[in-house]
Amino acid sequence: MKKIVIVSIVSLFVFSCKDVARDANPQENYGVEAIVETNDTRLDEINQLILDNPNSEIGYYQLAQYHLDNNNPELALKQINRAMKIAPKDANINYVKAMAYLGINKIEQGLPFLERTLELDSTHTDGMLELAYYYLAGKNYEPSLDLINKAITQNMYMAKPYYLKGMWYEQQAQNKLAISSYQTAIERDPNYYNAYLALGSIHNKMDDSLAIQYFNSAIATWPESIEAWRLKGMSYYDHNQYEEAIVCFDTILYFDSTFEVSYFDIGRTLINLCYDDNPKEKNDSLLDLAINYFDKALNLNVNYVPAKYNRALCYETKGNKQLAKSEYKEILKLETNYEPAIDALNRLDNK
Repeated sequence: MKKIVIVSIVSLFVFSCKDVARDANPQENYGVEAIVETNDTRLDEINQLILDNPNSEIGYYQLAQYHLDNNNPELALKQINRAMKIAPKDANINYVKAMAYLGINKIEQGLPFLERTLELDSTHTDGMLELAYYYLAGKNYEPSLDLINKAITQNMYMAKPYYLKGMWYEQQAQNKLAISSYQTAIERDPNYYNAYLALGSIHNKMDDSLAIQYFNSAIATWPESIEAWRLKGMSYYDHNQYEEAIVCFDTILYFDSTFEVSYFDIGRTLINLCYDDNPKEKNDSLLDLAINYFDKALNLNVNYVPAKYNRALCYETKGNKQLAKSEYKEILKLETNYEPAIDALNRLDNK
């Protein structure tokens, strides 16, 4: 039997180039304005294309796509707007504009351009799948499934539509069909990281030991994925395999020593290693080590309430009631209605 009840959390984990001098009349000739400083051969080629054809949409479209590929949706939006002035009815240009908006979390602005993409080209597979994803996220299930099935009809060898279909089935609580779809996605693409992660998560929900195998496959595809390592660690944690969980959380810190959640995860896992039949010295040592990890989390985020609470719980368990009480009060200054701290103060006041 465990000695301590702890509070847990679930955390989810989602550069720019400078414009050079503007053209004197950018509304008529975007060519010079679109150029950015670079040592990139691909970008040099695009820049030259724009200089050679300043009134063609092609260069601006390619430059926007380049910025999207390099995680700079704001610059992509700037360039795709130039392309759209020239060719507003080009489906690919509308699609890239949608993706640029979505890249800066402007979903309401982005979705109409995805819909417009399909109005202009009903066979635009990327547009179908992206729109299906957002319909699914918005619980618009029927149009989402229609788009997924249409994409599969167009090309049954793609992986993404089966992955989305797995998500669709999972949201309908049809786990067997979801698993089948995720597995088909992997058959189509053996390196499909998201499908392995989804399979790991769904098997973990089903309390199936295969979850670890799928998380390992996701990690093999992306060895430094914080998300995959944490989900693997949480799977071990949920099944009381605390030493294995700590290894996973500690591995994350090897990749990112500023990831405060891992310090918290290690701290609360150490608390769970305190057992009633342990010698007091052993439990105190574990609690001291847990406090050290909570301190590290709080050094990175002073307002990390679950870390403050569990540190206070360690103080209370070790017998330092006054320090624990002070910590609980500090927590309520940060989060007035934090029930675990309220309960803890009531518990201490009644002793």
